[in-house]
Amino acid sequence: MRYNAGMKHLCRADSDVRKHLIIRRESANTLRPKLLYAGELRFTSHWSEEAHSHPFCELLYVAEGSGEVVADGKAYPVRAGDLVLYNAGTVHAERTEEGFAFLFLAVNNLKFSRAAEDRPLDAGASPVLAAADYAEDFAYLFRTLVREAREGKRYGDEACKGLANTILSLYLRLFSGGEEKYLSPNETYLRAKEYIDAHYLTMGRLDELCAALYVSRYYLTHLFREYGGMSPLQYALGKRMEHAKRLLASTDLPVEEVAARVGYAEAGSFIRSFRAREGCTPAAYRRAKRGGKL
Repeated sequence: MRYNAGMKHLCRADSDVRKHLIIRRESANTLRPKLLYAGELRFTSHWSEEAHSHPFCELLYVAEGSGEVVADGKAYPVRAGDLVLYNAGTVHAERTEEGFAFLFLAVNNLKFSRAAEDRPLDAGASPVLAAADYAEDFAYLFRTLVREAREGKRYGDEACKGLANTILSLYLRLFSGGEEKYLSPNETYLRAKEYIDAHYLTMGRLDELCAALYVSRYYLTHLFREYGGMSPLQYALGKRMEHAKRLLASTDLPVEEVAARVGYAEAGSFIRSFRAREGCTPAAYRRAKRGGKL
């Protein structure tokens, strides 16, 4: 019996009748929204809803009919197969002449990229997004979510959370235009550099930067190597070391304090990184900058 090299002891090898599809672990955003409610509504003809707002986000799927949604005083046409996202605080309403039906969910703690929490849409941006090729998926997922919420069966809360996350993940895919296609390669690289330049002292994992730009870790690393000749982490390290050198040359801060200010929890790790990059210790670099010898 043969096994796939990467799936040893887990499954048989691929064949004409058996295929193993390994899930890519390259998500740009980690979605942890809190699902507040889900439901459905059906507007009769000549309906006009009173404008209102919520302190959370609402996502609607137009299941039938057509009409308009109004967001912050501006009207947008909608029809079956459209998605409508309202930021927290957006004053909104729906109206129709012929009648239409919505499926909807409400969440808070929703964070996309650099946008403020529960405000993923830019001010003045259209809240309407066509579901396009995912229309049937959204219809099924929303209807299943509403059914689970209505029936309240055992493990229904977990099912609802999973369904809401899937809906939001597909929405994010459409909203961003699909990772690498969201920005041109050069523009993505330049924006990534700008982000590191502004956050290199406080940056944690590379995932933060990937989330800010809707790109995968693999794609971002590829861009940096292509355009800058190094990985994004190497670029961030270079920025930290340049900052450390300025502190060593212009202040009397202890090496331990310099290490902490450039993001190192331990001075020993900082000293080793500095020596590997500069060919001398931080103390020796300081002496040389002040007229001494290495």
